[in-house]
Amino acid sequence: MNIVGISYSGNHESAACLVRDGELVFACAEERLSRVKQDARFPALALKAALDFAGLKISDIDHVALNWPHSIRLRMHDLKLLLTGQWPCSRTRLDRLVVGTLQALRHKGGELDVVRELGRLKNPVHFVNHHLAHALSAYCMSGFNESSVLVIDGRGSSEATTLWHARNGSIELLETYEFPNSLGVFYAGITDMLGFQPLSDEWKVMGLAAYGKPTFDLSPLITFSEEGYRVDGRKFFGKTDFDRSALEAVVGRRRDPDEELNETHQNLARSAQDCCEKAMFGLLRRTSRITKSRKLCLAGGVALNSKANGELLRSGLIDDIYVQPAASDDGGCIGAALAVYPRLGLALPRKQLGHTYLGPEFANSQIEQVLKVYKLPYRRLESPSRAAAELLAKNHLVGWFQGRMEFGPRALGARSILSDPRFEENRDRVNEAVKFRESWRPFAPSVLHEKGAQYFSSYYDSPYMILTFWANTFGKKKIPAVVHVDGSGRVQSVHRDTNPRYYELLIEFERATGVPVVMNTSFNLKGDPIVCTPKDAIQTFYTSGLDDLVIGDFAVSKRC
Repeated sequence: MNIVGISYSGNHESAACLVRDGELVFACAEERLSRVKQDARFPALALKAALDFAGLKISDIDHVALNWPHSIRLRMHDLKLLLTGQWPCSRTRLDRLVVGTLQALRHKGGELDVVRELGRLKNPVHFVNHHLAHALSAYCMSGFNESSVLVIDGRGSSEATTLWHARNGSIELLETYEFPNSLGVFYAGITDMLGFQPLSDEWKVMGLAAYGKPTFDLSPLITFSEEGYRVDGRKFFGKTDFDRSALEAVVGRRRDPDEELNETHQNLARSAQDCCEKAMFGLLRRTSRITKSRKLCLAGGVALNSKANGELLRSGLIDDIYVQPAASDDGGCIGAALAVYPRLGLALPRKQLGHTYLGPEFANSQIEQVLKVYKLPYRRLESPSRAAAELLAKNHLVGWFQGRMEFGPRALGARSILSDPRFEENRDRVNEAVKFRESWRPFAPSVLHEKGAQYFSSYYDSPYMILTFWANTFGKKKIPAVVHVDGSGRVQSVHRDTNPRYYELLIEFERATGVPVVMNTSFNLKGDPIVCTPKDAIQTFYTSGLDDLVIGDFAVSKRC
């Protein structure tokens, strides 16, 4: 049975996946193929890539599932908020809601978009509750038989946070926090007030927080109990889309995006991060008390807060944690596809995946053809891992393009930019000459899993670069380029069985330098999606300050 899962709302990043006989075999965000950052359009290119990967035709698809309920439900919830005063009502908002409702009726909540792209289907489109899709995407991939599940994001149709108990292949909804009582809305609002792009740049706030102190009183915006939180969502939606008066009364005027960041901005970021962590701790205490579980699964956009995730793991409330690596809306396509099975009276598929290498792959013949088309000097490598390690040991900046592309926001050794972590100045080199981004942004360490505890305290297997750990004294001394200003590191644990070529690179780098760690960041320039194809990689290589490109079994150098 072939099931296509689709993440598509028109407002958030879209993606598609393919589940064949209960196994996830392909997943890709539309942005990687369209080259439009956070592309929210219907994932037609990702759907085609999924079918091409599996050698399928449209007629081979048995079911299609969307990770949203019918959008009329969302519109009705918005109307309720406006009529009850929970959401400030303006003529613009009301007009937009009416137009959106009419569009939802005309398009049947996205079903006509599916039919337009795929043609006539064997079965009706399945609409799946957004938070259920998130919850299943985490639980079914975790390898846990039983666990608590927290889904925390901006909003679903009406929910903003949901607490679940999963066990023996079934999942039970325990409690719901309704939008706009939303931790995602809170963090996005602070992101906006700091002059960043909300629903996109929240990770900038997380990185900036390390430089500040929690000096802001944000209690007019968010309050806490021992087992939860309360966000005054009305303050984040002024009378118009440009009205920020309620927020400015608490945090001061909104920073202009071109304005230099100062201590006040750093302190606001830290205050918001601390509030986010307090809220997540309360939710964990609540769900742990109800379920009595020592395991936790996390999904939803807020689950990408790696600093908070690391603190939850170290809280003593849990022994094991699984954070869905594509925790934001793109990963919801996985849960939507899996939700079809119980609807058909079948067992919910559960299989620990252990990696996110689920996207397109390019053979050496395809890569070499592109190199020839561009008339580039290149050499064939006997061992790409050894060659890359030798270049890194010489302090070169290396683009690394290998195997199937990662699914989710992190580059995990398939589409990565690598450098030597022993030299602190490499942070500035990569930020200024390659990424063209802010100098205060941190980079991640990729470490041989069996060596992680040598560099980080309370180390735990972290293959998805979605947990932070505190570097110990040895780590701070040996790998300063990947230790953030507060002493933390967003670690990627590398395993031989999931990425043998990247693992071998770390082995070779350790042989050359004595350090089993490299500095890893995504293979893209500021504002661009991570590269997908050989053409993308070559274009990015030649428009950046990278020294070398190791692509498949080939190497290209600017030093020739």
